[in-house]
Amino acid sequence: MPQQDEEWSQVSRKRGRIRNVPKPKTDVDESKENGLGIRPNPNPEFTVSDIHKHHNTARQEWQISDCWKTLKDLLATARSESNHPLITKAICFGPGPYDPSNGSFAARRTAHMQTAAFCAIVDFLESQCDHKIKRVIQEPMFTQIDKDFCVELGFEVADTPDAFSMVDEHTLVYGIHMELRTYYLALATLPATFIGGGLEEWEKVVDFDPSLNEFIGPISKMDATYTKYPFPDMNYIFSSTTMYWRKGDDAPNIPGSPKTSLQETSQASKQASDVIEALEGLKLSQQASEEKEPDTESSKHPEKLVEPISGRKSKPPTTEE
Repeated sequence: MPQQDEEWSQVSRKRGRIRNVPKPKTDVDESKENGLGIRPNPNPEFTVSDIHKHHNTARQEWQISDCWKTLKDLLATARSESNHPLITKAICFGPGPYDPSNGSFAARRTAHMQTAAFCAIVDFLESQCDHKIKRVIQEPMFTQIDKDFCVELGFEVADTPDAFSMVDEHTLVYGIHMELRTYYLALATLPATFIGGGLEEWEKVVDFDPSLNEFIGPISKMDATYTKYPFPDMNYIFSSTTMYWRKGDDAPNIPGSPKTSLQETSQASKQASDVIEALEGLKLSQQASEEKEPDTESSKHPEKLVEPISGRKSKPPTTEE
């Protein structure tokens, strides 16, 4: 009889009983484990087909939501502005794994909903122009199964940190509830459009932790020079999110140009090695806290990785997602 601790795993789902299942063979890169011992799910349960089923459910919910109806109107307004920026590429940063290691239903739903929203946005923009928009996705917690699903969804899957250097002046950058230093890396070149944490919320975080001030520059510049729209929320999945569109007469911020020196771009790139470990652990750390504190307000909405500071009453802002 095989040894229980070597070839079998106990799997617990929130709405199911603990059961023993054989450990599947995976292609998870153990070298991605960070200092907290967090890595991509070493024992994923879902097949690509399973993930498609979960995604289709989320996509259908998104398509009939008030959030999408409002967002479509905002996108149409942004597109109607004269000299709106040309978008040829769209990059989705950090949606989260589709089969999280702690089995969190809420975290899985959030990952699918954020991905469905991204795809709907790109579909809408493609319907308004005469060219295809390249789709790229980067998530350090992805398993190979997650990546295979994304390829079938029409994405090019980038390994972390490769997608950071793919951003140019014709890119839509989409990153919901990411850490400020990660935004800094993704925005080394200011894009055509940015959907993510807005300046107002990050200024409050920086006021609490001034050491983060060096990372707020790109968002501050976009806030001053881009047209901005409030991104509609959906059960905290998109809380504290802003949509920035570069104005047509604004020169793009290209590495090596007078606005951004090669030295500044190099400095941004050097930050990558320090940020990747934090990036890998952020979302699953949130999932772990959900398991430990089931009665807290954050556990009710584990997808709220960056809590809206405007809603805080008794605690200071945090720099974590």
